[in-house]
Amino acid sequence: MEKFKAFRVHTIGDKPVCRFEQLTMDEIDDGPVVIKVAYSAITYKDAMAARGVGRNVRTDRPCVTGVDLSGTVVQSADARFKAGDRVAVTNYQLGTMHDGAYADYARVPAEWVVPLPDTLSLFDAMVLGTSGLTAALAIDRLQKAGLKPEDGPVAISGATGGVGSLAINMLANIGYEVVAISGKPEQSDYLKNIGASKIILRDDFMRDSAPMVSGAYLAAALDNVGGQFLDRLCANVKPYGKVAIAGMVHVDTHMTVLPFVLRSVDILGINVSRQLQMPERKRLWNRMGADLKPTKSDVIAKVIPFEDLDRTMDSFFNISTVGRVVVEVTEQAQR
Repeated sequence: MEKFKAFRVHTIGDKPVCRFEQLTMDEIDDGPVVIKVAYSAITYKDAMAARGVGRNVRTDRPCVTGVDLSGTVVQSADARFKAGDRVAVTNYQLGTMHDGAYADYARVPAEWVVPLPDTLSLFDAMVLGTSGLTAALAIDRLQKAGLKPEDGPVAISGATGGVGSLAINMLANIGYEVVAISGKPEQSDYLKNIGASKIILRDDFMRDSAPMVSGAYLAAALDNVGGQFLDRLCANVKPYGKVAIAGMVHVDTHMTVLPFVLRSVDILGINVSRQLQMPERKRLWNRMGADLKPTKSDVIAKVIPFEDLDRTMDSFFNISTVGRVVVEVTEQAQR
């Protein structure tokens, strides 16, 4: 039986051990749709699985990790897909409880598979991935809540991360003024390049502790950090402003209800896991191939070969990663 390359996490003595292995199709989880993987990406969730942080990957047996993939269907027992279809899979249990993207092939449930719009290449799909889907959902919900470009600036916390970078570029492309909040002053040129009109350093932004900041001018915000960032963003949003929450770097926060009661600020929770139903996923992917398609993919995305996967994981813990890290699973995959 033909073997192929895969990156698996083993739990040995209660510790994760990562290694590349040669597997057969019978050694990965079953599924009616077989995909030849072209690209994947590294998310914080992938790095956590590789380093045993948070226990977000199965430990009863080795698991091929990787929560994002794009590729081509090679075989399908489900009538919705056929050989040659270009597809993407993100989230669900991919790469955590079900063998995932870091392999030449993946077998997945048909209910997880999204057909790609013609306007997105397989490479484009992984510049986006979970991060792009999160950014697109946040923007979509902010717009449905009534946010318009003429309402004023939109602030993005965690601006140099994958979600933050893509949200900045998407918002700028559709006419919004974007304020990037970042703790990385050395990345100011990067943030301006992808669309930020103004940059506020994290420490400066956090300095004013007033329950409602005087002279607040932000129409909306996307919080990719959580914790006290959420409190400060709400305090800086003007009346009838909107704050979308996508980040859980810090899950605890202490805040006042004053912005919500006295300024009528709206809070929108953003979740792209299993709660996001397939019709919505498809609609958002179509938007990401149209008005929300990134125009700075070459700046936002760093591409690494499959072999560099493990050594790149640690950069997610020392916060040195900027933008998206795309993994070229198939050598010389067409971009």
